[in-house]
Parts: sequence; C-alpha cells; structure tokens
Amino acid sequence: MVPVSHGRRFAVLSFAVVLGVGAFGCNGNDPIPQEVLDDLPAEQGSPSALHRPGQPCLSCHSTYGAAAPAFAIAGTVYKENAMGALAAAPNVKVEIFDSAGPSRFACTNAAGNFYIEKDKWADLTFPLKVRAGQRSMNSIIGREGSCAACHKLPSDDRPGNGAGHDSAGVVIVDDGDTDSICGGGAP
Repeated sequence: MVPVSHGRRFAVLSFAVVLGVGAFGCNGNDPIPQEVLDDLPAEQGSPSALHRPGQPCLSCHSTYGAAAPAFAIAGTVYKENAMGALAAAPNVKVEIFDSAGPSRFACTNAAGNFYIEKDKWADLTFPLKVRAGQRSMNSIIGREGSCAACHKLPSDDRPGNGAGHDSAGVVIVDDGDTDSICGGGAP
C-alpha cells in the first residue's frame, strides 16, 4: 500500500464534497421562490391573463418560474364596489417610471391585472415609480417586479385592504379612474 499524505487526502476529500454538492445539493431550486410557489392557492380554472389576481405574478412569470410569457413587472389594481368590498378595476392605465429614464404603461384587464412582458422591457432599471390611474405610489419599488410581493390580499391578520405589518395593502383606485387609451372613460 502506498502511503498518502494528509494534504493529498484532504484535497481528494474536498474535491469529492464539491462534486457531491454540485451533483446533488444544487438542484436548481431556489428555496425562497419555491416556497412562494408552494404557498399559492390552487389554480381556479385554466391559466390566462385573467387568472390569479392579487398574487405575485413574477413568481411564475420569470426566469425562475416556468410560465410564459416572462414579465418585467405585473400586478393587480382594485376598486371598492358599492358594498365596500374589493373588486377588479378594469381599464386603468398603470404607468411605470424606470430610474434610467424610460417609462411604459399597461392597461388593467377585466380581472384588474396588468403586466409588461420582459422582452418588451428587458433593460428595466430599478428603482421604479408607479402611477395607477390618478393614484401615485409615494415610495419607490426597489427590486421586485411583482406588486403583490408588498401589496398583499386581505387575510385574517390583514383585513380590509390587506394592509398589515408585512403588506402595504392592495392598490385601490377611484371608480372613475379609467382611461380612454385603455378602453375606459375619459381620464
């Protein structure tokens, strides 16, 4: 038997550990986004532009998620109905202002959802500013393209508009906050 030096044994063992981690430990799943995906409620109906209002769109529509198309930014806008409950706000113009200068807009659909596809704004630069209808967001968006990452739906611990210690609440616009460019009334 040929004697093996301590240094050589350590190097071989280190290589084996690195190889094992590479082969078995890094399966491509980031535990944080995967946890978000696992926590989403079951899909109601089939996926479309109207599905999952108020949920974090970029969890699936991103380089991590498998849903197509990939989005640069996406979210849901609400209004209050006659009973004071949250309802979708269709035909609202949502303007996004990029910190590098350009801006884009999207129109909300019947579910209140809006999005801008990643290939239509690949060079999106954070932080961002946003205006939905006549309502401007006072703070900046620092890093996340899913509005629902901060603007969460109401729950038992966040009743009403969803505001709480972990949420800014959902975005609520006035009932007349539609835009003619989006198929609504006068801005």
